[in-house]
Amino acid sequence: MSLTSLDTSFSAIVDRLLENLGPDIDKNAGSMARTLAESYGREMATFYAMLELAHRSGYVDTAEGAALDNVVAVLSIARARAGRLTGDVEFSRSSPAPEDIGIPSGRRVTGMLSENAPLPAFETLEDVVLRRGETRVVAPVREVQDDSDASRNAPPTIDPGKLNVMPRPVLGIEAVTNRAPIRRTSQEETDANLRARARASLRDGEMGTLEAIAAAVRQQGVQQVTVREPPDAPPGIIEVLVGDPDFEHQPDGVQRVERAIRDTKAAGIRVRLGYSRTIYLRPVFQVEPVDPDLDEAAFDRLRRELWQALARFVEGVPAGELLSRRRLEAVLFAHPAVRHVSDITVRTYVWDAQRKALVDGPRRELGLDWKFQPNEKPAIDLVKAPPDISRARPLVYRLDLVVSLPGSDRRTPEQVRQSLRGAVEAYSSRIITDAQATKQPQSVVSWDSLRAALGKEAGAEELLFATLTTDKGLSLTLEKTGPEAHRAMNLGVQLALGGVELVWLG
Repeated sequence: MSLTSLDTSFSAIVDRLLENLGPDIDKNAGSMARTLAESYGREMATFYAMLELAHRSGYVDTAEGAALDNVVAVLSIARARAGRLTGDVEFSRSSPAPEDIGIPSGRRVTGMLSENAPLPAFETLEDVVLRRGETRVVAPVREVQDDSDASRNAPPTIDPGKLNVMPRPVLGIEAVTNRAPIRRTSQEETDANLRARARASLRDGEMGTLEAIAAAVRQQGVQQVTVREPPDAPPGIIEVLVGDPDFEHQPDGVQRVERAIRDTKAAGIRVRLGYSRTIYLRPVFQVEPVDPDLDEAAFDRLRRELWQALARFVEGVPAGELLSRRRLEAVLFAHPAVRHVSDITVRTYVWDAQRKALVDGPRRELGLDWKFQPNEKPAIDLVKAPPDISRARPLVYRLDLVVSLPGSDRRTPEQVRQSLRGAVEAYSSRIITDAQATKQPQSVVSWDSLRAALGKEAGAEELLFATLTTDKGLSLTLEKTGPEAHRAMNLGVQLALGGVELVWLG
């Protein structure tokens, strides 16, 4: 961007000077007038270039090199020199993104090296976008060096999976982690990355807000924190509720959180710091996979994937909030391998510090959902009490038939049986779908509808005899007329062809 609307280049300045000298002056090369104009023009062009450089050096978007270092120093930001930890982190969600989700440069992530040793903060180095329909995106990160103990005691290498906390969560992003080790680099920070960090500092540098306090607490390695203004308290009081399980039993962690709150809150604000009581949940339900021939090893993989999805979902439920049954079921049905899920029951447990074990906890059912007290945080422990997920095997009734076929039918008996088997499966699906559509509690097998289905789909001339055998071995005869012309089954019970006797009419 030029400082003036005029062209300040050397040639433009000389041309303007010569135009103003008048027609009687010698303007040819080597003349006295042209030599003076060119000398003056050179000095003015140099002056304009230096003036514009000084102007550009005062802004984040245009300053370069040492000038950019001076500009960002106003924000207490310094260029990252060689030797800082760098690597990649992955931002993800359990279901495909409904729209593009932008993750700006300068977004911070951190984690815990051990129970009482937080890792330094890391910042993303560029803008990335989780595209619609995708579940994960990778962004480069670099260590933020400051005066904290975490920064001074940072290890030379950070193992995979350690960076898993977002002090300021991104709407739509559920998790963050480093898939590969984070190591030290030998390259210094570029101007583009330094500008991105400066913009992020301007964006996130507010102090004293609820979000700023929550971000400061998360930087201490806390996964779950809720900061709010209690409706029953006078102005100037806020509540900070840490939701990590048994966090109050970590003295070093408590001190870090208290110090972070003091450094972030505004003067005159009183903070009520509390620690939520963890209610461990153990959902119990059955899953019917899409593939009925799924082997046990594959179903075990499916079970563990559902464990992880449920744990991530419950982890995101704030303390005191309602746990929706519909949203819990949506997490399960989001998996492409799940066809059906039975009714979900939830067992609750609490940690007994004396016995060092989980014991039965309070029931929290509220109609179809689960409601927790303001100081209660739900969680799922995949080691001590993982979800109880078993395989749902649909009930099957065997259908034995005697049917007649026209004498002109040239199919082999095996071909006829295959046609009858397909007709019975289609008929079973149809009566279940019809019952669900009409909201009937049972599906009904009738002589007339079965005879019509066998004739239309398998070419049977007439249905002569039909018997249903339940899963418990009870035989139910289906008659052509009378009360046995209809047999009701529990909704979801399927029919499978059993024995078949074929009669060809002459």
